[in-house]
Amino acid sequence: MGPVEADRGIEESTTLPPFSNRFPWRASPNRIAQQLAAKSRPRIDLSISNPTQARLALPDPFSMSALGSEGYAPSATGAAHMREAVSRYYAEEFGSSVRAEDVLLTTSTSEAYSYCFKMIAEPGATVLLPEPSYPLLRFLVEAEGLVAASYPLHEAHGQWILDRERLLAACDTSTRAVVVVNPNNPTGHFLSSEDAAWLSEVAGEQFWVVCDEVFADYAWGRQPSQSLTQLPVTNVLCLSGLSKICALPQMKLGWIVMPPDEAVRKNLELVADTYLSVSSPIQEAAVRWLERRAEFQLPIRERCQANLATIQASVQDTAWALLPVEAGWAAILRGPASMDEEDLVLSLLEQGIIVQPGFYYDLPFPCSLVLSLLTPPEDLVTGLATMKSS
Repeated sequence: MGPVEADRGIEESTTLPPFSNRFPWRASPNRIAQQLAAKSRPRIDLSISNPTQARLALPDPFSMSALGSEGYAPSATGAAHMREAVSRYYAEEFGSSVRAEDVLLTTSTSEAYSYCFKMIAEPGATVLLPEPSYPLLRFLVEAEGLVAASYPLHEAHGQWILDRERLLAACDTSTRAVVVVNPNNPTGHFLSSEDAAWLSEVAGEQFWVVCDEVFADYAWGRQPSQSLTQLPVTNVLCLSGLSKICALPQMKLGWIVMPPDEAVRKNLELVADTYLSVSSPIQEAAVRWLERRAEFQLPIRERCQANLATIQASVQDTAWALLPVEAGWAAILRGPASMDEEDLVLSLLEQGIIVQPGFYYDLPFPCSLVLSLLTPPEDLVTGLATMKSS
């Protein structure tokens, strides 16, 4: 889960030169942020997103691979053996033919977004973001001096549907990219193969598709994991990294899978060469981590699937409904339309329970809550009981 615009208020000084207009510096904290800051009592956090803080029995990464390096050989795209490891990952997980030379390493998915936007869009251009989705995306767009617009996803009978007509209507001559989160956070749905192919075809030579696939390994039920790297196209940039795949956000390694085009490769390499940000020791160690990703993922898979079952059982015969979850670490609870979700979240905070309202993600419901499936089971049970009694 991430920050919301109203939670990132920074006062602008009157004694300094002007700040840029890329961020809402004067935004003031909303009521939920104010109450979070004011409370000092112990809390149960149903919004936890950092696996290292979720009381999971994760493997020790240092016992798997030493953070060592014999020297520093700077490479804009990253060490060849690490890029080869990423190539093997896509072949094993998705059956994708990703060449090592089409992988560019970054310190994070956020940095990967930054590199892509620098290459494909000039300041003032428009990037379309899915709605609902992760609120950080808007900041990543606006930090590059770009304009963030949205295209809607509609929920119908537990399925999230791309609104093709409204996406086309949102595109104009200033549009340079459409961002796809696959699977989406927080809805947990994959973009259908038909919609993925349609979007790539519509984009054509007009704009890029930037696909965030950090949660693609975590598919639940019958839905297989999917990746847009499976598409034989030249206008899609796919992003992922160790943060979710190996539950190692602290190790700071992500990547971009580029289309097999020399111009794309050279242009992104120029951007990356400007920064040379990826740590050599992390690259050395990450080859082994990625190979043993199943060991990192197992406790997360067990936790998420058990928590999904707990939530489903808890809301049966209540006014709340758990929306179907295809993938990812989040669950959406839809409540009665008569209930005010902000008031509910504030009431839960008073009782020591942290949960995120649906409006943080622009969910299209009068009342909804977003829960983390990483939540320690005992905390989840307590939080759900408190929520039902509120």
